[in-house]
Amino acid sequence: MAQTASVEGTQDFWRVFTTDTVKVELYQQEQYLAQGLDAAQRALGSDYAAILQGLAVLVIQADVIAARKVELCMQYARDHDFEPIVAVPFVMEPQMTAATWRFQFDMATDDSLELCDLYCAKSESLLVILADRSRDRTIPASLRLAELKGPSAPERRTERNLRTVLGAPNQIVCAVHCSDEPLDILRETAILLPDRLLDLFVEIADVVDRGIRPDIDEKIAAVYRSTPRHDMDVDHAVARLLSRLPQHGADPREGDAIERLRANLPAWQRRERLLSWPMFTQDLRSVGIDPHSWDALLVGSEYVEYDRVGGTKTLAYSGHAEWEADRGRLLAP
Repeated sequence: MAQTASVEGTQDFWRVFTTDTVKVELYQQEQYLAQGLDAAQRALGSDYAAILQGLAVLVIQADVIAARKVELCMQYARDHDFEPIVAVPFVMEPQMTAATWRFQFDMATDDSLELCDLYCAKSESLLVILADRSRDRTIPASLRLAELKGPSAPERRTERNLRTVLGAPNQIVCAVHCSDEPLDILRETAILLPDRLLDLFVEIADVVDRGIRPDIDEKIAAVYRSTPRHDMDVDHAVARLLSRLPQHGADPREGDAIERLRANLPAWQRRERLLSWPMFTQDLRSVGIDPHSWDALLVGSEYVEYDRVGGTKTLAYSGHAEWEADRGRLLAP
């Protein structure tokens, strides 16, 4: 689709998409919001805003697919009155992660950013459009799902959160992503599916207007076929890496790497020190272990320093209080 520099609209116009005026100002400086808005209007027609308020975007990431938990994820959605209606496999490339979390990555360390890129692009993800079938909706569907999803940090999740149910081990390898508000749906679908954006909204229209149901089970089967199975247990990953270390190094460099890994892996497990991703990857390469393997990514994502001291996010999640205070405008379904 052709790029558009920005979109204009009154404050009241944007209230059906978000309660955050700062978010609107920031997104208007990019091309993605305009692209998403154009595709939604063209495919969904005059009721596009009301339709968007009843939809949620769930990105099922590579770890869930490798662990063969997509069906568990879908069942969780159905148990909470969300119906999967469209699914699109894609690879979340580094430029997509940078754009998607541009206004949240301000405080992330370099190690955290690199690991996020590697994790997201490890294999295919599945972008799923969910229709909210709950009654008496008081907030947009996307916001309701985002709250059910739970925070990225495990210590802040509850037992009922989707990330807890899926066993997401840490705040990098965190299972799923959701678009918080309808405004984020417009922006993020343009980021994640740049060449298939209009097709996505046409497929949504086929379900909403014409009752055509795509075969989502086949999409799940396809991503399983393209993704080797792997468990996402960090302790198991540490044990596997330790078991793969040679008894002796073929040269002094390899010998030093073996000694460091034998000392560091248990120390990281005991939380005695932080992991340096560049040093860890160098040592793994020295002993012939792929630093981009799932085991390496699991260990790295668990023990690196996530945030820079004193860092802050440009945009922070605000919850649904603003919508319930009528700062957003909910449309009739």
